[in-house]
Amino acid sequence: MIRHSNPPGQPLTALYLLHVGSMDARLIGLSTERHWKHQVKLASALNEAEVVLVDCDRPGIEAAVEQLASRPRTGVVYYAFHPKDHAQRFPNRLILGKPLNLEALPAILAKAAADAARMIATPPPRFVAPPPPPPAAPEEKTPASLGHGLQTEDERDLCGAMDDIPATPGQPLPDRLFFNPDEYIIGHIHRAVEQAANTGRPHLVAGLPRLIGVRATPVPACITDFRDNQLRPLSMTQLPLTTARIVSASTLPQTSGNEIVHSSEDLLWNVAAWAARGRLPAGADPYRPVRLRAWPNCTKVFMSPHAMRIAALWTRTWASPVDIAARLGIAQRYVFSVYSSARFAGLIDFAAPPKPIVPAAPARQFSAPEDPTLQIVTTAPATDKAPPPAPEAKQTQQRPSILSRILRKLLNAV
Repeated sequence: MIRHSNPPGQPLTALYLLHVGSMDARLIGLSTERHWKHQVKLASALNEAEVVLVDCDRPGIEAAVEQLASRPRTGVVYYAFHPKDHAQRFPNRLILGKPLNLEALPAILAKAAADAARMIATPPPRFVAPPPPPPAAPEEKTPASLGHGLQTEDERDLCGAMDDIPATPGQPLPDRLFFNPDEYIIGHIHRAVEQAANTGRPHLVAGLPRLIGVRATPVPACITDFRDNQLRPLSMTQLPLTTARIVSASTLPQTSGNEIVHSSEDLLWNVAAWAARGRLPAGADPYRPVRLRAWPNCTKVFMSPHAMRIAALWTRTWASPVDIAARLGIAQRYVFSVYSSARFAGLIDFAAPPKPIVPAAPARQFSAPEDPTLQIVTTAPATDKAPPPAPEAKQTQQRPSILSRILRKLLNAV
């Protein structure tokens, strides 16, 4: 059972989603309905809010900040993929990192609202946009590679904005490169699929707004009432440890007719992609060569930008995620997204074949001397073994001695 910091009857923090993406809005909406019932409520207008949430990475943030200029007693909580990049832009403001920690967010919102309510009603400094850069001369644009046209708001939310790591190992990797699957629904579904395969019995993932049933026979499948537009924000949410639980069942519950049957591979691929956001699962080595066993079902699963190119190359060669990104000339976060999905879907082959042994170069053979007086005729039975090498002194005598040449001249003169 989830314990709430505010008991029932206490005032709720009125939150207004001033400037957030559609995925974050769905994610927070589900949290207020399920986990924050006694802590946070969503305000329908800015004048009803005690605190607002602003995404620094979305375009149009200047207009959002202008709306807050006349409301100094409204708390503001910013969030971004790289909070340090916006610290100078919004000094003395709280900027959280992405993805949001939904377990700690209600307390942060309540504190921001309380701090703003105690402030003297003096308007904050007006946001001044930097002067526009001088127009540059038009340059010829090279055609973008396949997938670059998908740089939309949803793509940024689903693949993140992580910078590339070094191309060679040796330097410490940032913690934000990895995510813990146990903190997301992907960890629970993956364990349920494994337990169902090991025991042959159906399993249920309970504790969520809807059940997710898992069966291993006749084919591995997951049955749920969740639609993609509901499952995607839930998959991106960091769940408290006590939220979901795995239950063994003799049979799956009676269907209501609204369930959707997914293959386990397809559902694991999608949920892992939504949870990863361009990151790697904890414990993964981005420099280890691996290979895709097979293509995913591209008509059923979420395909991030460049996923088709990544799968086409990775099914034919052994390479690390960093190497695949370098060969295709794309950002590493797109490859990490495919890696995370394929790993939970069981499509990653880790057993790299041994490297072939290069045969040694054959020993150099020396020709016999031309002088008939120095030629040595050997009669030995033919065998499979190579003949023993000649003594070093005989190998070096490629020309007859001076005495032999003088004797030959004298014989020819007679």
